[in-house]
Amino acid sequence: MSTPTTAIPETGFPPSQEPELPGGRRVAEPRWSLAFVCVLAYLVVEYMRLSAQYQFLIPFQIGKVTMGLATLGLLLSPRFRAGDQSLIRWMDVAMASFVLVSFVSACFATYQTEAWTDYVNMLRWAVIYFVAGRVVNSTWRLRVFMLLFMLLNLKMAQSTIRAYYSTWRYGGNVEALAREGVGAGWIGFFANSGDFGVAMCVAWPLAGMLLLGETRKILRSFYLVCFVAFLGGIFVSSSRGAFLAMSVIALMAGLRKARRLGIALVFLLSIPGLLYLLPETGKERLRSAAHWEEDTTASIRMHLWKSGIRMFIRHPLLGLGPGNFAPTYDESYRDPNINPRVTAPHSIYIEGLSQVGLLGTIPLGLMWFLFFRMNARTRKVLVGLNKEKKPSLEYYFTLGMDLAMTGFLVSGAFLTVLYYPHLWFLLALGVGTHIAALRKQAAMKVGAVGSDSSAVIALGTSAPPVPSHSGTFG
Repeated sequence: MSTPTTAIPETGFPPSQEPELPGGRRVAEPRWSLAFVCVLAYLVVEYMRLSAQYQFLIPFQIGKVTMGLATLGLLLSPRFRAGDQSLIRWMDVAMASFVLVSFVSACFATYQTEAWTDYVNMLRWAVIYFVAGRVVNSTWRLRVFMLLFMLLNLKMAQSTIRAYYSTWRYGGNVEALAREGVGAGWIGFFANSGDFGVAMCVAWPLAGMLLLGETRKILRSFYLVCFVAFLGGIFVSSSRGAFLAMSVIALMAGLRKARRLGIALVFLLSIPGLLYLLPETGKERLRSAAHWEEDTTASIRMHLWKSGIRMFIRHPLLGLGPGNFAPTYDESYRDPNINPRVTAPHSIYIEGLSQVGLLGTIPLGLMWFLFFRMNARTRKVLVGLNKEKKPSLEYYFTLGMDLAMTGFLVSGAFLTVLYYPHLWFLLALGVGTHIAALRKQAAMKVGAVGSDSSAVIALGTSAPPVPSHSGTFG
C-alpha cells in the first residue's frame, strides 16, 4: 500500500518530507510558544514603561523576568537550520565583540558603578537581539509582532497629538509647543519630545511600507491610520533631528525601485504638508539650525560633541567605559554657563566613541552595515521565490526596516538613544525576517507547498529543513 502524498493539514508538508527526530518522532512548531509570548510581553513592557507607570511593579522586575522566560522558551524550542546563514553568524560575532569590548572597557572605567549599570543595560539588549531574532522568525510571527508594535506606537502617537490639540484648542501657548515639542506622557524615556521623535521616525516608514505591501483592506486601513498618526507624532515632537530624519527617509523611499511613484507620493508629499501646518515658531526653529552659533540648543550640543571627541582622543581604544560620559563631563569638561542637568552626549556616535572607543564602535558599525546587507539578501531570496514577480509584504517590510534604521541613524545623531529599544528590535527583526525567507526557500527546494500553518522542525538531526509558515506575509 503506497504512502499518501497529500500535505498533512497540521503542518502543510507531505509525510515523506516531514523531518524526523531521533526515534522516528516528528515535531511541529506551533505558532504560539512560551518564547514568542514573552517576546511580545517584553515589547509591551518596554513601550508602555509599565514599571515607570505603576511603581508597585518595580520590585517584581517584570522586564528581566519576561526576558528570562523568553530565553528559557528559546532553549526549550526545536532548533531550525536552513540555507546560508553566514550573515546571521557575522551579526552574532559583531554583537559578541561589542559585548566583550564593553565588558573590558567597564573593567577599566573610572566610575565603576555607572559603568556596570550601563553594561548590564547593554547586555540586556544583546540578549533581546538574540532571543527575538530566533523567535520572531516566521511569517505569521512577524505579522503578529508588527501589529503589536504598530498598536503600541499608535497609542503613543495619538496621546501626544491629543495633548498638542488640547493645548491649541483651549488657548494654550502653541508657539511654545512648536518650540519645545511634546513627548509621550510624563514618565519613561519617550516623555522627552526628541526621544519620542526618534521613535516616530522608526515606526513611520515601517507603517508606510506595510501600507504599500498589504493586500487586506482592513490592515491597509490600519496601517494608513498608523502612517498618518506617526507623521503627526513627528510634527508635534518639534524635533529638528526627527524632521531631518523624515526628509532623508522620504528621499530614500522615493529612490526605491518597487512602486517608485507610489512610494514617492506617499512619503515625499508628507514633507510640504507637515511644513504647511507647522507654526511660524517651529519653522523659525528649523531655519535656526543653519546658524547653530546663534541657537542655544545647537550650541550646547556642539560643546557636548567636542567634549566627547576630546574624551575619545584621550581614550581611543576602549573609551571611558559604559556610562562614564556624564560623570567625566561633570568633572573635567563642563561649561559653567550650561544647565547642570545637561550631561548626555546627545549623539549615538559620540556616545559610542567616547564610552567604548574604536574597539567597541567598529563592531557597532559592522552591525549596522550587516543589517542593510542582510535585508538586501532577504529581498534577493524573496524575489527568487516569487514566481509572480510581484513584491510580497515581506519584501516591503525589509524596505521599511532599511528606512526605519536610516531614521534611527539620522535622528540618533542628535540624541543619546543608543540603548533604547529601537536599534535592538530592528536588528532582531532583520535576523528573523532573513530566517523566515530562508525557511520558505528551503520549503521550495524540497517541493513542499504548505498552507499558512505551523512548521515541522528537525531537532539536532540531519533531516531537510522546512519553513515554519509557507504562506506569504501578504
